[in-house]
Amino acid sequence: MNHSQFSNLKGKEKELQEIIRRLANDRSVVVACSGGVDSSLLLLETVDALSSERVIGVTVHSPTSVPDQLQETQDLAHALDVRLIVARTEECDAPEFMANGPERCYHCKKIRYQAIKRLPGIDPDSVIFDGTNVDDDPSDRPGFAALMELGIHTPLRDANMNKEDIRALLKSAGFHKIATKASQPCLATRIPHGVPITLETLDRIRAGEMVLKRLGFGLFRLRTHGDWARIVLDAEGFEKISSDHPTRKTISDELKKIGYQIVTLDLDEYGAA
Repeated sequence: MNHSQFSNLKGKEKELQEIIRRLANDRSVVVACSGGVDSSLLLLETVDALSSERVIGVTVHSPTSVPDQLQETQDLAHALDVRLIVARTEECDAPEFMANGPERCYHCKKIRYQAIKRLPGIDPDSVIFDGTNVDDDPSDRPGFAALMELGIHTPLRDANMNKEDIRALLKSAGFHKIATKASQPCLATRIPHGVPITLETLDRIRAGEMVLKRLGFGLFRLRTHGDWARIVLDAEGFEKISSDHPTRKTISDELKKIGYQIVTLDLDEYGAA
């Protein structure tokens, strides 16, 4: 990053903190923390702008949660000296969510943020922040409508922060591991729209992705089509699995043990599927 780019980034960071202070307006702030890159930076910047005493982190946990995200969120909150509330949410009890239609994310966001607002220990006058950034297209993000309906603020988006900016700021703050994390949307995204979600399917996806992680794969998705597993990998993972017969056999054997009947490899790299 050259001097001009760094200066522009710091200008965006200053604007972000000004937005945070303006939205807070002497109130306490609740930051919804997923363990991902965006909400991690938002928590960091909110603490820098306001102090840890005025900030509460909330992370939600449900059957759709990705393994390890909770621990990573707890580690960050500890590093920033922020109180973190872990809340179980009930989207998997909602038929409209489990139907897995095009508005699935809308229903999920609405259920989760309504639950956050009702949490004991959360001041009703608190401002709630979500980590949506400017790269998140509202037309492709049904959950954005739920944020607007519920009065949830998106400071990263307001400050015109994109994913590249967010990763760069995390690196400059010394959080290199978080900055280089791959995106980890919830496990429900592995199931095609229109196919009902079941707890059994979510458990199978979670167990299958843990197999892939244990075998050293970094960026992957275990797309699920009934009893078919479709593994999607980045270029590095694709090369590894293509040239390593024992690893392929282990994956196939392990996934069949947990209920998949057919295990396939997607020929498109991750991002194209």
